[in-house]
Amino acid sequence: MRRFASAVGVAVALGAASAVAAVEAPPRPPSGALLVELAQPPTRPPLAHQRIYFVMPDRYANGNPANDTGGLSGPRSITGHDPADTGYYHGGDLAGLTGDCTGPRGLARVKQLGFTSIWVTPPFRQKYVQAGSAGYHGYWALGFDGVDPHLGTQADFAAFVDCAHLLGLKVILDVVVNHTADVIQLPSYEYGPPKAPFVPPEERSAKSPGWLNDTSNYHNRGNIDFNSCPPACLELGDFFGLDDLATEQADVRAGLVEVFADWIRRYRVDGFRIDTARHVERGFFVDWVPRILAAARAAGVPDFQLFGEAFVTNAIELSEYVRDRGLPNVLDFPLQDALARFAGGSAGATGIVARLNDDDYFLSPSGVAHVPPTFLGSHDIGRAALQVRDKGAGAGGPLLARTLLAYDLLYLLRGAPVVYYGDEFGIVGRGGDKEARHDLFPTQVAEWRSEERIGSGPIGAGSSFDQTSHPVAERLRALGGLRAAHPVLAIGASIVRRSTRNALAVSRIDASGRREYLALFNAGGSPARLTFATATPEAEWERLLGTTTPVASTRTGSVTLTIPAYSSALLRASRQLPVARPSRPALTVARDSLSDLVRVSAAAGPRPVSVSFAVRSAKSARWTRIAADDSPPHRTFLDPAKFNRREVVHLVAIARGLDGRTAVSAVRSFVPRR
Repeated sequence: MRRFASAVGVAVALGAASAVAAVEAPPRPPSGALLVELAQPPTRPPLAHQRIYFVMPDRYANGNPANDTGGLSGPRSITGHDPADTGYYHGGDLAGLTGDCTGPRGLARVKQLGFTSIWVTPPFRQKYVQAGSAGYHGYWALGFDGVDPHLGTQADFAAFVDCAHLLGLKVILDVVVNHTADVIQLPSYEYGPPKAPFVPPEERSAKSPGWLNDTSNYHNRGNIDFNSCPPACLELGDFFGLDDLATEQADVRAGLVEVFADWIRRYRVDGFRIDTARHVERGFFVDWVPRILAAARAAGVPDFQLFGEAFVTNAIELSEYVRDRGLPNVLDFPLQDALARFAGGSAGATGIVARLNDDDYFLSPSGVAHVPPTFLGSHDIGRAALQVRDKGAGAGGPLLARTLLAYDLLYLLRGAPVVYYGDEFGIVGRGGDKEARHDLFPTQVAEWRSEERIGSGPIGAGSSFDQTSHPVAERLRALGGLRAAHPVLAIGASIVRRSTRNALAVSRIDASGRREYLALFNAGGSPARLTFATATPEAEWERLLGTTTPVASTRTGSVTLTIPAYSSALLRASRQLPVARPSRPALTVARDSLSDLVRVSAAAGPRPVSVSFAVRSAKSARWTRIAADDSPPHRTFLDPAKFNRREVVHLVAIARGLDGRTAVSAVRSFVPRR
């Protein structure tokens, strides 16, 4: 639906702007205690404070060689173990990842790198071998209620979590609700109507809990064809042959609640990353997420965080998973693409700016700002340095400097930064999937011994852990220290001040301390000289990271500065932001040109403010907040399909200054659906 009409003096852009006659007198704007309640600025989710280290235990460290074959003997087709092949188990385990909990390796090392959370690939019991490869990665689960013997025991997992918590690290567990390992055989694997399933006798009780062995709990339609499948195929088809769970069924949902809630109860893990969330049917998360959060509260984990993997690079499309499908958060694939292209030199800052602006599509009545997990590289798409190089499209320049710039962007812009294990050693790799899952302990994969690394030479027969100092690791420590010392980088509002082909300047606003920071980036091969406005007049700007020319703002707040080539800087104003009553917001309502939504915007002047949007239908006696936004442009979006036809809706915007004073717009009314 793209059609809606305006009323009570609102001009709506439907080709040519036009005013529609008033349908009724608008209500009075909110006031008193209700106004104070509605005007509260947005909050940030607990995830915003996290710096996440993402690790595949099989490739990190081998703490117990006795479990390398999972307790089995025989060839790799039985044990899944072949440390010389990129597609098989290599021997890493939970004991190696945990270490002795004091350093210099294991979790203590992760803590020393400046991380606050560790995300591990699924530790569940796997189908060891299928389709000529092994389940070393954790995404081919047979037993969702136990640890894969290649990684250790239940006690090893408990020790891992206990050590992490002792060090102050949160544990994010990778979970799969879309599928299990490939056990069910179908007469045809081409996607189509449900087919008669067959399970080999030796595998009829292979899965646990037991309900997973019932073939009626699966769709049995054949494989997803990513080139030609109809839309339903993405949710009903088998993901690369893996048995697709019928998550629309009540008993399947209940089973997936119970099995994963049990991991929270037993181990007190702090969050879930949800694999292949794009391929789960639309109604699942609306039901499953609240039940998981309730289980976490009951287990004494009140700030349990969930984020999903939906491999979508269009932010508006991605926002649907938060707005409509019930996921609290999603990995930021659109920003990953924009950061890698900017740092690589193939694109300007426009993509980053557009992605930050598109946060408005994710806003909800909760008032929680959109702060997603952000990343550069991963086990699927390839490592950070590879992404920067490949998306540079031949732009040239030193790859190490460009990769460090990419990490500066990741840490100084909004989001919870995720760093893929091994990237701190400058591993580049040759691709995604198997080619991005290197051993950090001495590897037996011949090509990995000679592969390029930035900041150091090839690893040869040695261990990455022997490199106690590396340029990428040192930068990550410094950036982690900045985030720890300056929470504004985690929870501050963002105001884009200037963007060019090679440069970007963003203010980060510390609302509680009334302090403005400047995050500055130059992806070009020559110094970038910029002039732009800030909100802090007559201030000196202290350098916290990087080098720039000395910076002072004028009486009007303008600054002129130079950013060296391939570099970043972080500056902090020497004085607090001035306060004043905010300007009265100018509220507009228009059809969004990029979606089927209604765009509601408020122009609230140049000062840092938060803007809350409230709605009241013609039949309601009370204003209700629908969004809060403290990063301009101040906007929210309404779905016309969620309103009755010819229903009159009244809107208001409330600007709140840093000192709590407010200004209220005129009431605007419109009919979302004619």
